[in-house]
Amino acid sequence: MDLRGQLRFSFVQLLCPDSRALQQPKGTQKTYSFWLSPVLFGSKRAITLFMKGDILMIVYEHGNSVVMIKQHDHALLSGQFARELKMDYWPDLRYREEVLFAIKHHDRGWIDLDEVPFWNDRQQAPYSFLDFPLAPKLTFYRKGIEEVKKQTFYGSFLCSKHYQSFFNGANANQALAFYEEEQRRQQDLEKHFDISDPLLTFHYQLLQFCDDLSLFACFQEPGVAQEDEIKWYKDGFPQHFHFLHHNEKVVAHWHNEKSINLSHPLFPEGHTFEVQIKQVSNDLIKSKGIANAYQSTSYETRTFQFNS
Repeated sequence: MDLRGQLRFSFVQLLCPDSRALQQPKGTQKTYSFWLSPVLFGSKRAITLFMKGDILMIVYEHGNSVVMIKQHDHALLSGQFARELKMDYWPDLRYREEVLFAIKHHDRGWIDLDEVPFWNDRQQAPYSFLDFPLAPKLTFYRKGIEEVKKQTFYGSFLCSKHYQSFFNGANANQALAFYEEEQRRQQDLEKHFDISDPLLTFHYQLLQFCDDLSLFACFQEPGVAQEDEIKWYKDGFPQHFHFLHHNEKVVAHWHNEKSINLSHPLFPEGHTFEVQIKQVSNDLIKSKGIANAYQSTSYETRTFQFNS
């Protein structure tokens, strides 16, 4: 698996008995993440969900509060990235709207589950998708794929490949069954569209890149010092787009609390992206419980732009 595997990794924690806790970045951030075992995936991949936490939310601790972002809200940010990608980077506009729908809705299977977070008594922290049992997790993967299918066969195909990739090289029975199930699903979905391999590869990589970039923006405090950024993307994102030279990568680092430096001018200068978050006080969690604390905390909007 490429770095994305690492990222998504979290999901498969239960598949991998020898997965180990991820070393925390320096500073006050605490992430609920794991490195997936190299034995299972062939290479390390971290996720929390990745950054996404399992409650399937993206969860990390900052100061005296827990920052929580719904999976679907993170996916909506991914969708903003895809829609705002400059047209010059699209090799072909066929299926563009279906691709945009798939990226925007790739985590919609978690919508209901993310309404109220669950508390992990053993970890004394909100569940992250890492801790979430595999069987129901797979059920929500399937749910999201099926919901996207109602709008677009091709978009459903991309989402299926995306989730299937989390289990490349897995040998646990549930993981193998899911992988093979999605292989059959994709073979059926392929009957409904006709697309070249290079264009399909671009669309699939774009989904993964927008997902990764959203995780980068969501899973750490805006403006964090470069040396304290999450480790997974410090050397760039793993996707090898057609517009990149050999071994070249798209690299991102926080510039300040409102802007991210991006190595390539992928998005319009000055465009503002946004995602909803909640910062839930640890004291409130202790006094009211995680569900009530989360429900009584108002949403905030994290906004930022890209500089190239």
